[in-house]
Amino acid sequence: MQRTEIIDENQLFELIEHILSDSKTELYESYSEMEKELVRINNYSEFKDYFHHSISENKKQFGFGIYLPESKGKFSITKLKLDPKYCEGKTYRNRIDGWGIIFVHLNLLNNEKEIECRISVNSKKRTENWKNTNPEFGNPELWEWKIIESNARKIIKQLKNYTQHRINFIAGFSSLGKFLRNFAVRVLFTKFTA
Repeated sequence: MQRTEIIDENQLFELIEHILSDSKTELYESYSEMEKELVRINNYSEFKDYFHHSISENKKQFGFGIYLPESKGKFSITKLKLDPKYCEGKTYRNRIDGWGIIFVHLNLLNNEKEIECRISVNSKKRTENWKNTNPEFGNPELWEWKIIESNARKIIKQLKNYTQHRINFIAGFSSLGKFLRNFAVRVLFTKFTA
């Protein structure tokens, strides 16, 4: 299950506030910076600070993972080895792993005025097909898939609402533009025929 939409910064903050409104929800970076610990974001204010600090450091892409403890399953943080020859001398970074993690990917566009936001999550069927490829993720059957899918749908619905509001807003301007053009034509026509 996945969805990608273009949103603005305020909509992103609303989405994150929605995600973190359940105090049990855990939000992490998908990958840490090289040779740094993985950041866990505990609340909306921390997210805003993290986001603005990262932009000030010219970061344009972000990845986060949402872990819902009630969904059970195996959630882990994995230390990945890096080849220092290709990674500015750095030797490791951390990553979150788990079949039932809901991912939020962000790409900043147009000088941060627009944000491409993608929500993605595995399905139970997909994890069954891939479980032998990633045995370190544990048994996908341990996850409560109804909880994961329900939460992913709520987040995706919230994301879709932002786009629908923008379409309605733009359509409103389009209708207003047509009205004003028709009005101007009538005024001009009346002036020239009078």
